Order: sequence, then C-alpha cells, then structure tokens
Amino acid sequence: MSLRSLSRANLRLATSILVLAVFPLWAEQPQFEDPLEFLQPRQTPTELEQDRAQALVFYGMAREAEARGASSDALRLFQRALRYDPSCIAAARATLQLAIQLQRPDRAVDASLRISDCQEEDRLALRYMALYLTRQGDWEKAVDLYERTLGISPREPTSEEDVVMMMEMARLCRLIEDNEKAAKYFKLALKALDSPRKHNISPKVKSDLLGDDGATYQLIGSCFLAAGDLQAAEEAFKKADEAAPSAARAAFNAAAIHRHQGRFDEALKQLGVCFGTQTEEMGLAAFLLLEKTLEGLGRGAELVGYLAALHEKQPENKVLGHFLAQKTFEARQYDRAEQLYAALIDKSPTSTAYQRLLEIYLDRTDYGRVAEVLAAVVVKTGSLDALGESLERVTESAEAVDAVISRGEEAATRGDEADHSQTLAAALIALAAERFESAETLMKSAIASSPDRAENLLLIWGLDLMSADCSQDAVRVFQDGAEREGISDDQRAVFHYYLAAALELDGQTDAALQAAREAVRLKEDSALFHVRVAWVLYHADRKAEAAGEYRAVIDRFDRDDKSESSRSAVRQARMVLSTICVTQHRIEEAVEWLEQVLDEFPDDSGALNDLGYLWADENQHIERAHRMIQQAVESEPDNAAYRDSLGWVLYRKGRYQEAVSELAKAAEMEPDPVVLDHLGDAYAKTNQVDKARVTWERAAAEFEAAGKPDEAARVREKMAGNK
Repeated sequence: MSLRSLSRANLRLATSILVLAVFPLWAEQPQFEDPLEFLQPRQTPTELEQDRAQALVFYGMAREAEARGASSDALRLFQRALRYDPSCIAAARATLQLAIQLQRPDRAVDASLRISDCQEEDRLALRYMALYLTRQGDWEKAVDLYERTLGISPREPTSEEDVVMMMEMARLCRLIEDNEKAAKYFKLALKALDSPRKHNISPKVKSDLLGDDGATYQLIGSCFLAAGDLQAAEEAFKKADEAAPSAARAAFNAAAIHRHQGRFDEALKQLGVCFGTQTEEMGLAAFLLLEKTLEGLGRGAELVGYLAALHEKQPENKVLGHFLAQKTFEARQYDRAEQLYAALIDKSPTSTAYQRLLEIYLDRTDYGRVAEVLAAVVVKTGSLDALGESLERVTESAEAVDAVISRGEEAATRGDEADHSQTLAAALIALAAERFESAETLMKSAIASSPDRAENLLLIWGLDLMSADCSQDAVRVFQDGAEREGISDDQRAVFHYYLAAALELDGQTDAALQAAREAVRLKEDSALFHVRVAWVLYHADRKAEAAGEYRAVIDRFDRDDKSESSRSAVRQARMVLSTICVTQHRIEEAVEWLEQVLDEFPDDSGALNDLGYLWADENQHIERAHRMIQQAVESEPDNAAYRDSLGWVLYRKGRYQEAVSELAKAAEMEPDPVVLDHLGDAYAKTNQVDKARVTWERAAAEFEAAGKPDEAARVREKMAGNK
C-alpha cells in the first residue's frame, strides 16, 4: 500500500471514528435537508498541528490492529503515533505495555522515557525497563528513567521498595561517575537500613543489599570519598572492616583518606602496610593510589623503583607485574619492560603484553622477535586481531613484512609442528600487507598443516581478497571452501553466501544468483542468506526483481521478533526498497518504507537521515525533517551524507549562511557531486556567485565522471543563469 492510499485510509478511519462517536450505531440516523459539506478551516494548520492529528489517526489504527490480535502491527503503529507526537502519553503507555508483552523491551526504551507522569499502573513496567537498561549497560538512561519517569529522587525512603531502588540508583550514579548524587542516595539508604523496622525492611532484603563480606560498604566508602565526604567514608570503611576484617583493606582505606586530606607521608606509610600483607586483595586500585600519592609528594619519578622493589618480594602478584611492566614501558626502559612482559606472557598473557613486546621489537628492528610474537598470538587466539593498532606498524614497514614472510616461508619448508604458527602468522601478515602471491603460498601451506582450521582460514583469506577488490581470486578461494568434503551444510552455506558476493563483484551475476540460492537451500531459515539473493539482483541493476526478493524477505521474516539477524535483514530490505522507490520517483512509497524502519528502530541514524532528506528535498515536513537529520548528525558527526542533509534542510528553511557552513563541511569530507551541487546553490543564495560557479563546475565534472550527463547538463544550466 502506498503512502497516498494509506493516507486515504487514515482519512476514512478518522471520519468513521468521528461519526461513530457522535452517532452511535443504535441511534436513529438524522435526516438533513442539504447535503453535508466539509468544514474549511479559517487558518491552515501548522506542521505541529498536522503531526498531532496524524498521530491520532495512527493511534486509532493501532487500537484497531490490537483488537484483532495483530500485536506486531499495533506496536509499530503505536510507535509511529509517538514519533509524530512525542507528547502523546497514551501512545507511550500502549507502546510500553505491548513491547513488554511481546518480549521486545528494546522497542519500549523511547516510550518509557516519555512517561514523565508515572501512574501506579506504570510502575511495574517502568521498573522492568529500568532494570533492562541497567543490564544493557545503558546506565545514564536507566538513571533518567528512575528519576524522571519513576519519580525517584534523593529523599527519605518510605518503604522497603524505596530502599532497594535507592541502592540501585546509588550504584548506577556511581557507574556514571556522578559521585555526589550517588553519595546522597547511599546516605539515605543506609539511614533506612539502620532502622529496618521503621521502614519494614526484612532481614533478608537487608542482607541482600549489604552482603556479609564488606564489599558493599567498601563500594559505599569509595563513593563517599570520591564525593569529598571523608567522615562518611571513614564510617563506611569501618563497617566494611567490621563485616569482614582485612588488614590490607584497612590500610588501603586509611591511605586513601590520608591522600584526600593531603597527608601524603601518612598515606605512603599505610600503603606500605597494605603491600606488606603480600595480598592481591586491593588489586590495581592500590597501585594507582600509590602513583597519586608519590605524585602528591613530588616523588613521581620513584614509582618504577618502588614497584620494582615490591615486585622482587611478590613475584607472583600478576596485577603488580602488569602495572610495573606498563610503567617501565612508559618510562622508556625497554630492556626491563621486555623482560617483564616476556615473563608475564608465560604466566598470564594479555593482548597488551603482546602489543608492547611487538612495539619494542619493531623499534629495535628485531624482526625475528616480531615474527615470534606474531606466531605466539596466532597460537593463543587463532588470528592477529588482538594486536590492534600495533599490527598496523608491522604492515606499514616493508622490511618487517619481508622478514616475517621470509621466516614463514622457511618454516613452511621445514614443516615441523612448531613452525605451523609462524607460517600462518606470515600468511596473515602477507594478506594484511596485500602481498597476495606470498599470501597464497603461505595460506596453502597453513591449511595443509592445519586441516582442522581450514574452513576458518579459507574464509579469512577470501574476505581479505574481496576487501582488496581481488574478487576473481576470492571466487576461487570461496569455491574451494564450498567444495570441501566433510563440512556441514551450515558451513557450506556460509561459503556460498560469500561466494555469491565475490561472483557478483566480479560481474558474474547468473553464477552469483546460483550460489546465493544454494546458500538459501542449505539454510532455508536464515533471513541473511535470503537477503543475499536480493542484493545480487540489486547490485546487478535488476531493480524490479530485487524489489520482489526484498519484499519476500519482509513477508517471510517480519514476524520473527526474536532473531537479531532477522531484524537486521528485514531492516536492510526496507532501506533498499526505499532507495529503489526513490530512483523510480515513487517518493510516497519510499517514505513509507523508511517510516516502517523507524517504527521499529526509532533511533536508526540511516533511516532518520534518509527520511529527513527526502522530506527536505520535497520541501515537506521541514521542521520534522530538520529534527530527524540533526539527530542523525549528532550520532555520527563525521558522516558526510548526514552533513549534506543538514545543510540541505537548512537551505530549505532559508538559513543560507548556516547551510553553506554545513555543506562546506560535507564537501570537505566527501566531494560528492550532489553535495557540491547543493553547496553551489547555497553559495548563490549568499551572493557568493564566483564560489557558486566554481563549485557547480566541480559538481558537473563529477557528474560526468560518474556517467550522469543529464545531471551535469542541469548544473551547467544553473551556471549559465548565474553569470
């Protein structure tokens, strides 16, 4: 259904609702002497008024869908109503309840944050959402939900539930480093816990909240300390020690108090007591406190020596070992740092240890050791991803790459078990450095020596070739994988999935379709594989067939609410269908597909930008378009397309100077011909005619280079009219 027909349906529904409200079905129908005429408003409704009216229509449609049991459709329509009118609390409540009922709390986040006036019937659902946000690690929104929506604030609790929520709020505020607010919540909760009968707090709840190992009081004390309330911190630390006495913790807490008081000598003495217990109980916090204490004494240069002396007494303390190694490295004492990191790798290897060793050996141009580190990482993890940016330093050095490849080739000829990791590491480096001939030799050797890892290695190899635009070579690798004996249908489907992409990028559309359909046959229930068929057709510019396949994906998988891959595939299908409609000048349908994406993913920056741009380009819903595009830009400030959209909507609003600023940023990021064309228009509106002509000329040249002569001619017409 197109957006135009949908709008007509909305109008009919709104009219029928109005008629039924005024004249119930059982009432005698009135007779009129003259035919009915539509009322004509004296003033044209504002965009805000139109949005609110449309929101009511969507809300009514949602209630109708809900009544007939179409819960998923109802949820989308409730979300759309809320998007058109964020102040529609009825839509927010309906969205919240239905999303929880469908076990899709991710779709209720925005709605839950809209309910500022929490009613008794809202509390359970909103509490559920607050806990959901907490589990998701979205602590700031969880705090916002507790405070703004549930009406929680630092006040004296009146019930057991209040105390539980205040403890939760305190922990969340601590996590977002709002220590002052966290301290207020902790104080109120502790006061209530000291008088459990007064607040009807059961012994079990009190025990659950405070624990019996002192850890909760330790957390509370550190929060008070961070908030600058030393007296409260001392009291909490005392209770922690009473709950579970610990000499190391007591000394650490005393040192922390002294440091905050500026009594650095006393703090250092207490840290000595803490370290003298030869315990790892206080972990990294103790060594960070030592660093700050020495800095407070003006003796920061003594840190490495202090740690080294301590390490001699506690060589098995892993936290101390890693901290000492890091500080030694930062002090450029590379020989000592190498020894420390090498010892740590034998006991407790970490990615940081491998990265630091790699950097040390690269600085020394000790490429033999570089190869050894790479091989060790491959043994531990199966790839080189753990090395992060340090890996780039290897691939950027031609000498390092040559040396690693040479050692890998030598290891391949020996064929010993211990040499296999060096061969594989060299193969991965050759791929990363785009030394594809060497990579092929090394990869074949690695696969032959490690047949149990062959499928994974072939995928890595093929994907690296495809990302380097070596599609033909990638085809061969993926075909080898798909034809391997003994692999499962799921593994074979994955190879056909990637093979389809490589074939299409190589211009072999029919073969690509065959591979994509084979992947679907092998794994029929995967939305991702179905989308590959549609993508091949879309990439081959067979838009009508592609649209049919994308629609089929939506029809089949749209009800699959539980699978993230299905949701992603359906979202992708709607986004591409919108793009296809734009190219065919079916703007209303393009808008509707994007609306459907935003029904489910209201914060999707791509859909926000695309829909905002469509409306701006059509000079419709300009205020709403501006808000949407601004939200997209805030989520991805360095996205040139989003900046172009922002500039264009500002242009449509007549804010030409601001438009120039945004469009110039977009053109600097990515000199796309459309961006340049828009920038030229903005320059012209600000009477910068010379700049406009230069920019339009660049746009025309880019359009011609892209094979779009009609667009180039259109731009040059503007140039001719602006002499």
